Amino acid sequence: MEIPNELSKTFTKSHFLNYPKILIPQNFADDRGTIKNIADGKLGDVAIISSKANSIRANHVHDNDWHLSYVVSGSMRYFWKSDIKDNEIKSILVEAGEMVYTPKEVPHKMQFLEDSIFIAISQLSRVQENYEEDTKRLPDNFFA
Repeated sequence: MEIPNELSKTFTKSHFLNYPKILIPQNFADDRGTIKNIADGKLGDVAIISSKANSIRANHVHDNDWHLSYVVSGSMRYFWKSDIKDNEIKSILVEAGEMVYTPKEVPHKMQFLEDSIFIAISQLSRVQENYEEDTKRLPDNFFA
């Protein structure tokens, strides 16, 4: 797994061993509570996204953008294929406190199993016109 150049050196290959789930690179705890540094580096956008139970997000592929998705609360089933021509559908359960990585050119879909909140951290700016230019929607049955 290639680590994006935009992420700092706090991310190592060992953080990506369980791709698409990745380990959070920095965790601190003391008597006041915890700090989880879920991203560090040159980032284009950070968004907090809420999703209702049984809703679908993504179902698309990005030409140039990659993103990290950290589940704050709730859970989702994350689907992906190695590339647009791949026939094998892979999926994994992602629960609160876990994060997945989506490289560029990887078709992906998120199905929320309950009301959920996640943080999406992207390489590129997500100004609407930039996002739409980089995003290719997939047919509803692409992951069927």
